[in-house]
Amino acid sequence: MAVLGGEGGRFMAQRYANGWSQAAAGLTALAHTQASVFRWGIVILLTALWIGGGFWLWRDLGASEAFYRTISAVSMWDEYFSARDPVREVVRFAAIATPVIGLLFAFSGQLGRSLARIFNLGAAHHIVIAGDSPAALSLAMNCRASHDAVIVIAENLSAETALGLRRKGVIVLEGDARLIETLATARAHRAAHVVAFEPDDTANLQIEAAVRRLAEKHRRRKPVSVHVATASPMLLREAREMSSRQMRRKKSPGAVDPKPFSLEEMAARALVQKESQTLLDLAQHFRQDRLHVVFFGFDRAAECVAERILVSLWSAHFEAPRLTVLAPNPEAAEAGFRARHREAFAHPQVWSADVAFMPFDWDARSVGAELLDAVETARGKPTAIIVSTGADPGNIHLSIALKRVCNNRLRWPVPIFMFETTQSEFSRQYAKGDETEEVDAYLQAFGSHQTVSTRRRVIGGSLDRGAAVAHEHYNKGLGKRDAVSMKELQSAMRDWGDVLETYRAANRAAADSAMTKLWDAGWRPARKAEGEKGETAPSLPPELIDRMAQREHDRWMAERLIAGWRPSAAGEQRDNELMIHDKLVPWSALSEADKENDVVQVRAAMDVARLLHKDGFVRRESSSAPS
Repeated sequence: MAVLGGEGGRFMAQRYANGWSQAAAGLTALAHTQASVFRWGIVILLTALWIGGGFWLWRDLGASEAFYRTISAVSMWDEYFSARDPVREVVRFAAIATPVIGLLFAFSGQLGRSLARIFNLGAAHHIVIAGDSPAALSLAMNCRASHDAVIVIAENLSAETALGLRRKGVIVLEGDARLIETLATARAHRAAHVVAFEPDDTANLQIEAAVRRLAEKHRRRKPVSVHVATASPMLLREAREMSSRQMRRKKSPGAVDPKPFSLEEMAARALVQKESQTLLDLAQHFRQDRLHVVFFGFDRAAECVAERILVSLWSAHFEAPRLTVLAPNPEAAEAGFRARHREAFAHPQVWSADVAFMPFDWDARSVGAELLDAVETARGKPTAIIVSTGADPGNIHLSIALKRVCNNRLRWPVPIFMFETTQSEFSRQYAKGDETEEVDAYLQAFGSHQTVSTRRRVIGGSLDRGAAVAHEHYNKGLGKRDAVSMKELQSAMRDWGDVLETYRAANRAAADSAMTKLWDAGWRPARKAEGEKGETAPSLPPELIDRMAQREHDRWMAERLIAGWRPSAAGEQRDNELMIHDKLVPWSALSEADKENDVVQVRAAMDVARLLHKDGFVRRESSSAPS
């Protein structure tokens, strides 16, 4: 049973460690503590008291005799042994304590490390992280902050970095995580979670396979949760589908519970969940007929954002979302996107993604008014800009240039979301978001590993809390009831671990669209900092329910096609293995029961929003559709 987390949730209260692993972590931190300065200070002080006091005590006898008698303090010479002079007492004890304490301090670090290794032999229910990337180490430190016992397996970690981790109580093992022997040393078969976080997708899949063999060898009853980092979008999809097929075929859980994930996808989902209402407000303010997002660059992170927009940002007040991509090689970018999402363009009778690719090389040309004019003429004014060219310095430079041009005569007064893998001083000081009341272009950074690669998101799956509720709504028809308590919403998350991955993907998109539906219904989250008191059970206008349900069906079809499903042809039945769906048809072709299912998902969105924003909601200043 998987229990998702969040502020105040059960997951965050759970600590991943047993007594042995906690002891090993504590000894590791103690053995590598920064108390060496304190230790050396004590030894130096004792030595100074011994040598300085001795020379001062015997100063009248000459330098050589004073030196001899000072050193003799170690031998308990009679002049010291029967001493009654306080100075002699101090010199005597300082002389004896200096070598004893020096030896104790010298061996305490090694002793602590040895004891940590011994205690680690009994470690269980801990977290193992394989990888030495900044994101992997950020996750390790975040888990330690929650007092989890953490073991990091890395091959090329610098001595300074390893020392810093150990001082925090992280046990660092040097070795290849693809080898069963290394994983056995890390007690991966007894761990609660193993995170395969190497930069190579193949290596991460091999780590998952090695953990599986190790767990089967030790006859692990409860499966080990193996979180597999995946950079390739196609491999991520296939890994998830393979996991679903395994779940269908097995009556009992296997040795491991594979959980493929992508940091870029997490960053995109968090951005859409947070900013959807802002984008809808802007589209209404600009009197646009649809959300239009312009991309400068189309790397993996940008493509994830594009996917989330296409499967989530469908409003009953606007047409289908529109994307425009500017890239140095637009033909290659378009070919790759179409290859990865063939079905999104193959069925125009159902839906076809509104995505256009245009040429622009930011390394060879500067951003100017003529570029904005070209985009606006061909595709219309944008609602927002995404900058993700593949490198943080390039993103920063391009974002600054865009902000200046967009704000010149307020040509494009839209938010510029800049992808940044690592938080920089620039983003902390300058790309904070909208800090002015007027409508103008502003910068906002997203996607850094400090905010994405966290215990709460990678291990706790906090972004899936709403998806679990959306699934339970559909599965048990909770949306047909008048009210669902918060306790029931929390309990709906408990069975999420048993949901097939293909349905998880559908419910993730449904949950990500919750704030869009809330906006459609005329609500926004209450601003607690401003003293607003929110309504905890936002209602749906009866006259909008059918319209919102129809738009929900359109959004669902886009999500299924983006995910690789296709409509059933004449005589074909639904086939989950072949990803054929008989409900991928226009709204008018649905039965009344199918239409009611879309109404259930609309109602589910209200409960998802309640779960994500517990301070409640207030009416938007303007909730009418744009003309």
